[in-house]
Amino acid sequence: MFEIIPNWHPVVVHFTVALLLTASVLFVAGTLLAARPSGGAATIAARWNLGIGLLVTAATLITGWWAYNSVAHDEVSHANMTVHLRWALGTALAFVAAAVAAWYDRRRPAGAGIVLIALLAAGSGALAVTGWLGGENVYRYGLGVMALPRSDSHAHPGSAGGHPSDHDHGARAGDATSNPDPGGTGPGKGSASDAHAHDHTH
Repeated sequence: MFEIIPNWHPVVVHFTVALLLTASVLFVAGTLLAARPSGGAATIAARWNLGIGLLVTAATLITGWWAYNSVAHDEVSHANMTVHLRWALGTALAFVAAAVAAWYDRRRPAGAGIVLIALLAAGSGALAVTGWLGGENVYRYGLGVMALPRSDSHAHPGSAGGHPSDHDHGARAGDATSNPDPGGTGPGKGSASDAHAHDHTH
């Protein structure tokens, strides 16, 4: 089995985002086109996307919990991870509630009721916040990455003092001397691979 860094969470989470947002858009489209045959088709597709999206979301939450308990991190990044986790759980609950509303709405030939639309809107907004926080975990705090390139080691030809021979592809994983800020947290914030990394015990 090939290794996924940090685990399968970054892989499955994209399917959650795509399926649940697509379901929300299709329910709205089905409602706006309820008087046309395409409205019924959009509603059927929306229900399938919502159902499959929730199944994938279960895998997303499981792999996310795995990453939460296994990825090296410090105190600062731990706080953001926890906020991300809470938003993820809230988002999942919103879409579960939407699925329940869709089940009660299943005899509607096309479109969705106001309760379902409201739950989908709330869930989509929460999903956007959750995704933003997940991006912060990686791109601001460097969680789940093996190494970051040195920003001062890559000079393009024609730039000030830059020559083709200056091209350095960055540090190798674990090379602390060539990767001064492996956590990507900036000065004074610590790093995810720091010797004083947060001891995450549950």
